[in-house]
Amino acid sequence: MKHPSLSFTLAAILCVTLCASPQARPVDHLSPEEITAAIAAKPDTGFVYIEDAGFVTPSMCQAQMPSESVFTPIGWLNAMARNAKKQYTQYAPSEIDTQRVLTVLSRGCANGSSAGPVCETITRVVLLSDKAGTITAEAVSQNPLAQAWQNGYGASASCASLVSRFSMDDVKRVQNGKGEFLIATFNGATLLKIYTVKDKHIKKLGL
Repeated sequence: MKHPSLSFTLAAILCVTLCASPQARPVDHLSPEEITAAIAAKPDTGFVYIEDAGFVTPSMCQAQMPSESVFTPIGWLNAMARNAKKQYTQYAPSEIDTQRVLTVLSRGCANGSSAGPVCETITRVVLLSDKAGTITAEAVSQNPLAQAWQNGYGASASCASLVSRFSMDDVKRVQNGKGEFLIATFNGATLLKIYTVKDKHIKKLGL
């Protein structure tokens, strides 16, 4: 399956970088040398795509599967640079792009129905050490990405994905002995999904 996270429109990426919400606390930034290396890295460096593997999910979410696209600081810069190249534009990293954070793009379920499209909006993402929430980590910033769905009869629905940024220190706090941790997505107070960032993902991310 093609990774939809690497097929952002230019407008969506500009919104993520230019419409960022105020940060809860300051974060560190990559050095100029790290930025150059990230842009020149191989495609998909510092990136993993995690899809809901539930048995009935494919039939319930035919338009869009619930998923998490996880980027290390290097992975995010690499993806942004690749997207700019596809748009035949010059990429100049913004201050937000160079933050030393783990960026998580969360998408909810979307499907069609006799009444029209149905989709999930994600309003909050939190990292967990385990399902009991023994240790939790809130994002330093979160930005919604609006989505619109329409069927052949003109019925439509609007929802939003969410881009969340977590400090690397907070990521370390929630990692277990194997480096694994969980990603929980919410719509308001309603828990939608919990994803596991497994050992194989940790290795690919270099965490």
